[in-house]
Amino acid sequence: MNTKSLIIGLLFGGLLSFGITKYITSSNSQIKNTDLEQQTTKPKTPKWTWADSLDAVKVAPNSHKIIFEDDKVRILKVLLEPNTIEPIHTHQFKSVMWFDKATPMSYYQYNLSQNGKYEITDSINIPQMPVEVLNHGESVDPEPPHAVKNTGTETGVAYRVEFKNNF
Repeated sequence: MNTKSLIIGLLFGGLLSFGITKYITSSNSQIKNTDLEQQTTKPKTPKWTWADSLDAVKVAPNSHKIIFEDDKVRILKVLLEPNTIEPIHTHQFKSVMWFDKATPMSYYQYNLSQNGKYEITDSINIPQMPVEVLNHGESVDPEPPHAVKNTGTETGVAYRVEFKNNF
């Protein structure tokens, strides 16, 4: 009877171990698949509502020069002459931007009013850019209508890498 009990115990234990292992493996697989789905799902970005006609290159070609462009990325050199204000424009895509030569400036944010005209909603005066921002890339979200005025005596130089897809 000891041998019979031993064999039944081994069979029962084996089946129980097999069932538990199968359950754990299945649960881990579902967790990994969920993690993978979360990693590969594109983050939702707010719908862009501004007209393409406000694109920086179209509206402000004197200050926004295309250095390179393909279907994934656009690289701009942004030049702003002394005492000059750019036309109101937008940047639809997330980007990385850095200043090569920073000058004192004023940054103006705009919104479309009920009468169909763009009005300043906020402004920031930057009398002197910190040295730390020179040649140091910063991530920038898409920018709604804005304009920058160079309030200095030298030409400001910046670069902007716009990612047409998520980055």
